[in-house]
Amino acid sequence: MAHNLLQDHPHGHDYGKAFLIAIILNSAFVTTEFIYGFIANSTALMADAGHNLSDVLGLLLAWGAALLAKKAPKECYTYGLRSSSILAALANAIFFACCLWWHCMGGH
Repeated sequence: MAHNLLQDHPHGHDYGKAFLIAIILNSAFVTTEFIYGFIANSTALMADAGHNLSDVLGLLLAWGAALLAKKAPKECYTYGLRSSSILAALANAIFFACCLWWHCMGGH
């Protein structure tokens, strides 16, 4: 008799722990990289720490959107807040486009 693995798979995913671990590890890496970049007087390391900090901010934004998406529908939000993850991705893309524009315009 064949066993269907999909039957035992829960349908509700909770990625909160994964987001938390990723944010903590990336934050520790950003801090370490910035400190060693400062000690070594390496602007490359400090710039990479800034880049990784933007990754942490993106993770925080995505985690917040994932939490909002779990909320149940209400009278004023008949579909719930499931589209918040799409809006978070759009906000993240706009933020990075603004950073790119600022960098291309000579911002340091």
